[in-house]
Amino acid sequence: MTPRPSITKLPKKKMRFIERKLDAGMGKAVARRTYLRRIKDPKTGRERWETWAEVAHRVALGNVSLLKNKYHKHKKAEYELLKKHIANGSILMSGRHLQHGDETQPKRNMEVFTNCSTASASYIVFYLLMNGSGVGRAYDDDMCLVNWDNMPNVRCVISKDHPDFEWGVDESVEDAKHKYGEDNGSVTWFKVPDSREGWAQAVELIEIMAYEGKYKDDMLILDFSDVRPKGAPIKGMQNRPSSGPKPLMNAIRKMTTIKGAHMSPWKQAMYVDHYLAECVLVGGARRSARIATKVWTDPEIFEFINIKKGGFLWSANNSVAVDEKFWAQRSNHAKKVLEAILKASYHDGTGEPGFVNQHRLVQNDEGYDSYQDGKYAEGMKYKPMKRTEKLLGRLARNAEAKVYHHIPNPCGEITLNMLGGYCVIGDVVPYFAPTLDDAEEAFRAVTRALIRVNTMDALYKREVRRTNRIGVGMTGIHEFAWNMFGYSFRDLIDEEKSKDFWMTLARFKRAVVDEAEKYSKKLGVNVPHTNTTIKPSGTISKLFALTEGAHLPTMREYIRWVQYRSDDPQVERYRKKGYPIKELKSYKGSTAVGFPTQPLICRLGMGDKLVTAAEATPEEQYKWLMLLEKYWIVGVDEEGNPLPEDTGNQVSYTLKYDPKKVSFEEFSEIIKKYQSRVKGCTVMPQQDTTAYEYQPEQPVTTSEFMKILNEIEKDEELFEDIDWEHLQCASGACPI
Repeated sequence: MTPRPSITKLPKKKMRFIERKLDAGMGKAVARRTYLRRIKDPKTGRERWETWAEVAHRVALGNVSLLKNKYHKHKKAEYELLKKHIANGSILMSGRHLQHGDETQPKRNMEVFTNCSTASASYIVFYLLMNGSGVGRAYDDDMCLVNWDNMPNVRCVISKDHPDFEWGVDESVEDAKHKYGEDNGSVTWFKVPDSREGWAQAVELIEIMAYEGKYKDDMLILDFSDVRPKGAPIKGMQNRPSSGPKPLMNAIRKMTTIKGAHMSPWKQAMYVDHYLAECVLVGGARRSARIATKVWTDPEIFEFINIKKGGFLWSANNSVAVDEKFWAQRSNHAKKVLEAILKASYHDGTGEPGFVNQHRLVQNDEGYDSYQDGKYAEGMKYKPMKRTEKLLGRLARNAEAKVYHHIPNPCGEITLNMLGGYCVIGDVVPYFAPTLDDAEEAFRAVTRALIRVNTMDALYKREVRRTNRIGVGMTGIHEFAWNMFGYSFRDLIDEEKSKDFWMTLARFKRAVVDEAEKYSKKLGVNVPHTNTTIKPSGTISKLFALTEGAHLPTMREYIRWVQYRSDDPQVERYRKKGYPIKELKSYKGSTAVGFPTQPLICRLGMGDKLVTAAEATPEEQYKWLMLLEKYWIVGVDEEGNPLPEDTGNQVSYTLKYDPKKVSFEEFSEIIKKYQSRVKGCTVMPQQDTTAYEYQPEQPVTTSEFMKILNEIEKDEELFEDIDWEHLQCASGACPI
C-alpha cells in the first residue's frame, strides 16, 4: 500500500498545524472559483489568493464567533481545534461555510450557511434559492393551496432613466402612471427594494393576492427602478456582479401566463417555481437546485410522473413520495403507479421520477402543532406580511394532518419538515486524520460546529430550535478504508471480512451521538433530531481529489475537456505546452482543451482491487448503501446491536446503470427488490456520450494517460485555469 502523507506518522499529542496542499489543477481551480478570496498581502501590498490556512482561520473564527461571551475560554480552544482540522483537510465544512465564513458570521442570516432547505410557498422557495440554498417542495394537493388563476393583473415597470431600461421593450414608470393611475382601490403599486428580501416580497405580494382570491380583476404594478443595474457589485456575494432587474421582471411576466390556463394548483405551483428558479440561474453566482415531490396517492400522480417528459420543467428533480403500503403492492393503484414510474424513469432516459421512502425518514412531531399560528417562517432578516400568516397557518394544519410531513433536501441526504427546514452539514475526512483518535476528535469537533451554526438567525428559526437537525458526513471513505484497513470496495461489502472497518464507522457514529447530546446540554438547546449523513460532496471532495461522499470513483484516469472561445489567448498557451486540443464543429468559434486527471484513490497502489462505479453491479452498490445505513446512519453499539433510536439522515447516492446492458425488465426487478430497503437512492442511466462531439470526461487507458502527461510541459498555473461553469459538468448537469 502507498502510505498517506507524512503527517499520518505524527503521534496524536504532537500533531502540529499543517496546511494541506490543494490538489494541483482541479482542486485549485475549484477553490479559486468558489472558496478562495482575493486579499491584499500585508507584506507586499499586492493582491493575491488566500492560502488554505487562511481559509481555515477565517472559517473557524466565524464559526466560534457564534458563541456567547460567557464561553470565551471554550471559544479559543474550539477555534484552534477547528482551524487545525480544516487546514489539515480532516474537516471540510460545506462550501457555503468555506465561501462565506468569517468574523461577520454572527450578523448574517443562517440561510447563507445552509446547503439546502424546504419550503411550502413559492415566495419562500424563491427567497431561499436567492440565498444559494437548494430547495425541496412537496407538491401534494393538500400542500398547494394557491389558485394562481386568481392572481391580479401584474405589470413590471422601470424608470426610463434606469441603465437597464430598454426602449420599445420595457414599460416606463411614467407611462404606467399615466395609463393605470396612482394607488387606488383597484390598482396597487409596489416599489421593489434592491435586496433578496425585496425581490421575495414582490413574489409574496402576488402569491398572497392570488390566495385571497379577490384581486383577479385588479392591477398590481411592480416598480423595479430601485434595483441596481446589471453588473453592479453585490457586497454580500464578495462583490460578484448583479444580474440587474431584468431576470425577475421576465420571470414574473412568465408567471402571469399561468393565469387563465386552468391548471390544478399543484401544477401551477410547479410552473411558478420553475420560472423563479430560471431567474435565479440567470444571476450566475447562485444555483437553483430543487427537488419536487408528490405523494403516490394523489389523483393526478400520473400527470406528475410524466410532467417532465420532453425536457420540460427541468429545474427540479422529481420524485414520488411512497411508503410501506405502496411497496406492498396490494392495490391496483399502487401497481399502476410503480409501473408508470419505472417506464418513465427507464424509457425517458432521465431516471425520473425517483422514489422518496417517506416511512424511513426520521420524523419527530413534538411541538409540531405550534406552527398552526402561521409564524414559522419569519426571521430578523425576512418577515412576511401579516396577511400571509393565514396561508402559512392553513398549510401547517394540512401538514400536521398528514401521516408523513417530511421530505428530503434536493440532494437527498437530509430529512426535513416539508413546511420548512435546513441542511446544516459538514464533512470529516478520516483518511487525512493521523489516527482513529484524531478522526474521532474531528467528528466531535464538526458536530459542535454545526450545532453552533443552528444558533444563527433564520427564517425557520422555530423549526431549527425545535429539531436542531445537523448532518455530520464523511468523504474520501474509500481512501480511508484502503489506507487504514487494506480493504477495497468488494472487501467492504463482505460484512464479516471487513467488520473492523464497519465497527469503526459505528464508533464514529456513537461519538457524534454522544457529542451532540453533551454539547446541546452545554449550550441549552434541543438535542438534534438527526445527526449523521453522507452528502454528495462533489465540489468539496475535488479540493483534494477524493472520492465523493459514498460514491465510487467514476474512472481511473480521464481527460477533462474544457471548452474555451477559440480566440481566447489561453488556448494558444495550452497548445504550445502540449495539451490535447480539439477544434469544435458543433460549437462554432469554440475550442476544447484536454486536462489529464487522475483521482487520488488511483494513486494509492490498489491495482486490480480498485473498483469504479461502472464496474460495480447494482446489487453490490445497494449492499454498500445498506451497510452504510446500518453502521453510520442508524448505528450499532459495541456488541453490534442497533442503537435504541434512529438519529440518522440519509446517504446521498447516485447509482448508474448502462441501458445498453440492463433491460427494462432487469431494471424493474432491481428497483422492486432493493429500493424499498434503503432510505434513499437515485438510480439513473449512464449518458450516451456518442451523441456529442466531445464529452466532458473522456476515459483513457493508463498508457494513453501517461503518454499525454509526458507530452505536456509542466505549468501548474495553466492547469488551474478552468472555468467554474465547466466544473459543474461533474454533477451530471453539463449543458453540453
